[in-house]
Amino acid sequence: MSPLIFDMHDIQLLRKYGICGVLSGTLPTAAQQNVFLSVPLRLMLEDVLWLHQNNLADVKIIRKEGDEIIAGITPERGAKLAKLVEDRLTKSFDYQTKFKKDQHIAKLKKIGIINDETSVEELQQLDKSNNNDQLIESSLFIDIADNSSILKDDNIALKGPSYDDIRNLLFKQYERSEKMQTYFLYKELRDQGYVLSPGGRFGGKFIAYPGDPLRFHSHLTIQEAIDYRSEPIDLISMISGARLGTTVKKLWVIGGVEEETGSTHFFSVEWAGFG
Repeated sequence: MSPLIFDMHDIQLLRKYGICGVLSGTLPTAAQQNVFLSVPLRLMLEDVLWLHQNNLADVKIIRKEGDEIIAGITPERGAKLAKLVEDRLTKSFDYQTKFKKDQHIAKLKKIGIINDETSVEELQQLDKSNNNDQLIESSLFIDIADNSSILKDDNIALKGPSYDDIRNLLFKQYERSEKMQTYFLYKELRDQGYVLSPGGRFGGKFIAYPGDPLRFHSHLTIQEAIDYRSEPIDLISMISGARLGTTVKKLWVIGGVEEETGSTHFFSVEWAGFG
């Protein structure tokens, strides 16, 4: 299950709670912008568990895969959505064309080619001679919607699941990885004020920031939870992780939950004298 957020206002609100996620959407209708990612925002399952347990989010369970949702759209609704997109683009182009032409006229007045007494016919003739219409059209931008028009439909979601039903489903999904204790590491770090993001590129489960990632450097690479009293530590993994962590100025952190007391403990490893 991949938790996704499609609404920009929800994404802004989540960031205030320290949930940053990873943007994973592309812009297929504007190929020149494909280097930038947009909605949906993909969350870690731990993010959703934490939000749901703290009553900060309402989880909507999609009962179908994305391809099935698209295939299930009726021809009438598909035509309606296509017409809506076309009208939105036409309105955007009309507005931008008028704005560009007004800018062009202002520039011509500034350099003295035309004045306030120039007639509309003379302006049109000037535009045709210089191919200005083609230049203006080539510089227009395509407006990309922030929200999904399809996923707002309540018919694709399960209606009326209780808080306990959703909580049990989320935990059941998480327990399949057999690393339930990892969530308790996540929860403890969040309770201490850290902001967590996926840590795969730094050889960990999470990377932890002391605040918003746009303002702070991440100092910790958090590994999967272990039973540190009885479970052995892979020394090769520890050495390579500590070396990598020291190179990128991060502590390599392992942790676990003590079963008797339920308390969470963390241990950090650093490659001393390296780099």
